[in-house]
Order: sequence, then structure tokens, then C-alpha cells
Amino acid sequence: MRWLSGGREATDYDVEVVGAGPTGLTAAIRLKQLCRAVDTNISVCVLKKGSEVGAHVLSRNVFDPRALDELIPQWRQEDVCLSLL
Repeated sequence: MRWLSGGREATDYDVEVVGAGPTGLTAAIRLKQLCRAVDTNISVCVLKKGSEVGAHVLSRNVFDPRALDELIPQWRQEDVCLSLL
């Protein structure tokens, strides 16, 4: 982290993903999985306009978990999402 003029801080990342929708989150997760597979670590930042992930979601969509099952097979188990970070 470094400081910019006016007291603002700046952090450098290897990859910045714009948007925390399904595509952006999938890209960030898959990239970290691929890096882990080759024993490499990179910093990934997901940028979102809203105050939290899902802040701009308006639909009451019924979620089909097939894609998530393929991306993170153990996602239904407790604490799996925390191990991705």
C-alpha cells in the first residue's frame, strides 16, 4: 500500500476484475484456482459499485447451482468459500 496526495491510499493488484456479478466473481475465483494449481499466488481485486456484493440485484431469481457445482464442487460444505480467499 502507498499513499497518494490528499491522504488517499493506493494498493497495487496483479488483476482487477470489474463487477461482482456472476461473471466477475467466476473469473476471480477461477483465476485463483488456476494459480493455486501451479503453486503461484497473485493478488486479485474485485471492484463493485455497490456497498456490497449483490447490492444492485433487483430480481428474485431462482438460482440454478449447476455452474457453481462445476466451479466449486464442495461449495455446499461449511467454510469452503472462506478457503478460496
